[in-house]
Amino acid sequence: MKTLLAISLGILSTSYAHAQSNVTMYGIIDDGLTWSSNQGGHSAWQMQGSISQGDRWGMRGVEDLGGGTQAIFRLENGFNVNTGALSQGGRLFGRLAYVGLADDRFGTLTLGRQGEGIGDYIGVLSANGTLPGGILFPHPGDLDNNGIDFHLNNAVRYVSPTFAGLSGMAMYSFGGVAGDVARDSAKSFALQYQAGNLQLVGAYTQIDHPASAVTEGVWTASNTVDGNYGLAAGSYRVFGLGAAYMFGKLKLSADWTHTQFGDLDPTVGAKIGGAVTFNIGEIVASYMVTPALQLGVAYSYTKGNVDETGQSPHYQEADASVDYFLSKSTDVYASATYMRAGGGAVADLAPVLAASSTANQVALRVGIRKKF
Repeated sequence: MKTLLAISLGILSTSYAHAQSNVTMYGIIDDGLTWSSNQGGHSAWQMQGSISQGDRWGMRGVEDLGGGTQAIFRLENGFNVNTGALSQGGRLFGRLAYVGLADDRFGTLTLGRQGEGIGDYIGVLSANGTLPGGILFPHPGDLDNNGIDFHLNNAVRYVSPTFAGLSGMAMYSFGGVAGDVARDSAKSFALQYQAGNLQLVGAYTQIDHPASAVTEGVWTASNTVDGNYGLAAGSYRVFGLGAAYMFGKLKLSADWTHTQFGDLDPTVGAKIGGAVTFNIGEIVASYMVTPALQLGVAYSYTKGNVDETGQSPHYQEADASVDYFLSKSTDVYASATYMRAGGGAVADLAPVLAASSTANQVALRVGIRKKF
C-alpha cells in the first residue's frame, strides 16, 4: 500500500511539473545545389546547406512562475548538414543561448548569447529574410549583418511589451576586457510599430573593435567587400530603417541601412586610416499565387565611400525566387541572383561564395527546406 501511494504521488508530482513548464525541441534543415558563374575566375557547382535559413537544432522552454511571470530559456546550435560539423566557430550553441524572465506587463529580460537589432528587426524585411534565396540574397558581404552572420556574447537584452502597436528592444554586450569596460563591448536598440497590414522598424547597433568582439570570423581578408575594413576597424556602427505592407496576397517591403567602419588602423587589414561607409537601399516583393506557391523579386543598391582614398565602390543586385510548399513544414525552391559591381570593386554575392574575378557574378540554386 505504501509503495502504491508513493508511485501515485510521484505520478501526480510529475504531472504537476509538466503542467507548469514546457520544453520544445525544434530545427531547420536546408540543403541543395548552387551554381555560380565566377568564383576566382571559374564557375562552380556546390552542394550547400544553410542557404534559405541556417541549419539549426534547438530547445526552448517556458516555466509558469505565477502572477503572469514566466522563466524562459533557449539553446540553439548551427550545423553543416553536409558534413555534420558545428557552425559559428564550432560552438555547441553558437546561434543562441540565453535564460531570462518574461512578463506580459513588464516585458522580457534575457541574458546570454543573443541577436542584435539590425539582423533581428531589419533583416526579416529584406530579401534575405523574406525570400528562400536566403544568404544568397544578402546585402554585399553582409556588411550590415542583415543576414545575421553573427550574434553577440555576454549580452543583456530587454524587449518591452507592445503598447498601441509599438514595442522596443535594448541590448548591451559586455566586452569582458579587464581594465577597459568599453573594449569589445556592443550596444543595440530597435523600435517596431505594427498596425494591421503595416509594419515599421528602426534599429541601431554599435560594436567596439568588431574583429575581436565578434569571434565567428566574419571579418576576414577573404571577404572582399568589407573584410579588410572589419579587421582594422576600431568601431562599427549600423543604423537601419524598414517598412512592410500587405496588399492581400502581395507583400511589399523596403529597407535602408547605413554602415560605418570607423577609426581604421592603417597597419592592418586594408592598411588605410579614417573611415569607410556604405549606404544600402532595397525593395522586395513577394506574391502568394496559391497557398502553396510563392513568387518573389528584389533589388538592392549599395554605395560605398572610402575617406582616405576617395574610392566609391558600388553594387547592384537583382534577385528572383520560386517557393513551393509541399506541406506546412516542407518546401522546395529555386532562386537566381545577379550582382554587378563598380567603382573598382569585384562582385562578391555572399559569405558562402568566393569573390568573382570580375565585376559580375551570378548564382542559381535549387533546394529543399524541412522544419520540425
